[in-house]
Amino acid sequence: MKTVIAVIGLALMPFGIFGCGPEKAVDNIDLPFINDPEVIGDWVSVDFVVEPSLFKPRKKNSADDFYLEGLTFLPAGKMPQNYWTWTKGVVMHSGDKTASAYTIKEIAGHTYMFFEWKSIDYIIHHMKPKYYVLVKK
Repeated sequence: MKTVIAVIGLALMPFGIFGCGPEKAVDNIDLPFINDPEVIGDWVSVDFVVEPSLFKPRKKNSADDFYLEGLTFLPAGKMPQNYWTWTKGVVMHSGDKTASAYTIKEIAGHTYMFFEWKSIDYIIHHMKPKYYVLVKK
């Protein structure tokens, strides 16, 4: 039985199981705080797109439920989740060591945020992040 487990373990090593495999993507999360009054408040996810230019108001691209239901930005770079902080244009995740850019745009009378989603696809597989589209409450 030990031989079978060892062979399976060796076969899975290229896939990053057992701590072997490609290096994790790590962003600089040591960024100085710069205030962004426009971002403070509650934001609700309305779409998930490959890139911001594909977003069309009133036409949802993603048929799935959203993993990220929304974001809340508090004053002074704080967020309700203690592993997230923000500075103007960036949300930092202390656990994943990611810095996700956000941009805010006015479209058809609504304020939208395009937020880089740096999931395992980015962290482990080094893929380009996709974007959550959120609207300000």
